[in-house]
Amino acid sequence: MVTEKAYAKINLYLDISGKREDGYHDVVSVMQTVDWYDLIEMEINVSGETNVEVNSAFVPAGNDNIAYRAAKIFLEAADAKVGFSIKLKKNIPVAAGMAGGSADAAAVLRAANRLLDFSLSTEHLLTLAAKVGADVPFCLLGGTRIARGIGEKLEEVQDCPDCFIVCAKLGDGVSTPEAYRVLDEKYNEFITYHWHREKLELLLDGLTAQQVVRVCDGMYNVFEESVPAMRPDVERLKRIFSEHGGVAMMSGSGPSVFAVFQNSIMAEKACTKARLLGAEARVCRPITAL
Repeated sequence: MVTEKAYAKINLYLDISGKREDGYHDVVSVMQTVDWYDLIEMEINVSGETNVEVNSAFVPAGNDNIAYRAAKIFLEAADAKVGFSIKLKKNIPVAAGMAGGSADAAAVLRAANRLLDFSLSTEHLLTLAAKVGADVPFCLLGGTRIARGIGEKLEEVQDCPDCFIVCAKLGDGVSTPEAYRVLDEKYNEFITYHWHREKLELLLDGLTAQQVVRVCDGMYNVFEESVPAMRPDVERLKRIFSEHGGVAMMSGSGPSVFAVFQNSIMAEKACTKARLLGAEARVCRPITAL
């Protein structure tokens, strides 16, 4: 049996560069792995069956789980005549914009490769990850990276400088298709939309200089124009974090909010306040490539 950590991600930057003919959107995002993780326990099942057990009633088990799909895609690619028994312990908030499901799928791919003696290369695993889901390639590698296309085109950049990142989710999840629909209506299917290139350059300059303040100056999320109206708790969390000295922003299509702090004491206080409101919250640190 092997154990693999499935790390959550936040979006330090997220914008839309256009809409594709297939209906999907091209994104430009700077993703960052944080040390909030689900835990995967996995072993070979010689019967050939693959099964997934989950400790959360809010996450489907069996073949409805994205971890199951990742395992099946791996087994087909490796031409392996076995199955996997997968136990998934959820810690990352569900439907929060922190890629919990994608992180689980990526961890399954890594664990499967370990169990089968690293039969597939990293490049091959990335190809499989893209078939599972848009965020899975990033979750497979982790660290700090620019993601383009639908999220599958990755470019490594300078690691995020060390800091304290409070991540929190309060209230119900968000429908990503609905969040995109609102933006499509606002920007006429993104026909004439100009994405915020200058903010991205600010953020990348901050990463290069290893200056947390400059990184924060470049943070941006286009979904903050659509989601907070649907989920007022987003603004509640941002206000709490700002009052404690953090620079706060929503992650992904929400409703999770993260805030960057340089002071651990203020980060802990902000995290405690969020929990008192009923939020799932944790003080995290950025981590490098997996």
